[in-house]
Amino acid sequence: MRLRVDLQRNKDSYADQMIVVAVFHGSAIGALLGQGAREVWVAPSVRSARSLAQPGDVLLGEEEGIPPEGFHHSLSLRDLLKIDFSDKRAIVFAYTLCKALAPTDTRVMLGYFRNARAVVEANLHAREEVALVCASDASGEPSLGNILAAGFLARRIQQLAKAERLEGALLASSLLKAFPDPQEGLFTSAAGQRLYRMGRSEDLALASLIGVEDVIPELKEVRVLEAKEHGLSKDRPVYRFGRREE
Repeated sequence: MRLRVDLQRNKDSYADQMIVVAVFHGSAIGALLGQGAREVWVAPSVRSARSLAQPGDVLLGEEEGIPPEGFHHSLSLRDLLKIDFSDKRAIVFAYTLCKALAPTDTRVMLGYFRNARAVVEANLHAREEVALVCASDASGEPSLGNILAAGFLARRIQQLAKAERLEGALLASSLLKAFPDPQEGLFTSAAGQRLYRMGRSEDLALASLIGVEDVIPELKEVRVLEAKEHGLSKDRPVYRFGRREE
């Protein structure tokens, strides 16, 4: 088995298992599913999220830390872990996560520090290759926090499955050595600094906890919202995640 880490999404296809590494968005989606949401749709824009929403759905997302007009909640992990979303359909605006996905993707799960143990165990027997694809930062640049999480996952999978690490996996694992404390690494990242400036240090601490949940968000469906029908500037793919079953 080969182990590959892409610091950003590229145009290659991913033939076997793909793990999209998104520390903050992944943790939020995992929290929604863990708190009872029956499914979580991820949209790349505020308008596409609103267009996808139906009566009774919960809209979540933020711009500069504040939910857009008409949205019910931000993506504060501290807050989401306190709310009962039983049987709710959640719609999440997460542009950077959508950039790491493609409409042709099939075998996709989300990985982050909080579900690291479960993700590692689920990928010890992949057929050919496990590809860890890091979601970018809001600026479009590689995300330090996501690369560190990918390095952690890659190192654990390699240790347990004796997988062959390709160049990206070696780089991410090496970077991890500079930040042995995940919380320190997340704090240093651009996303972590934004959360800190907004007074959301608790969200940082919660996102850095390793292996505290067994929820693995898994891609269940891809749908394309057509621009003409939904009043969008262009066609927008949206992604439905559910809880991975054993």
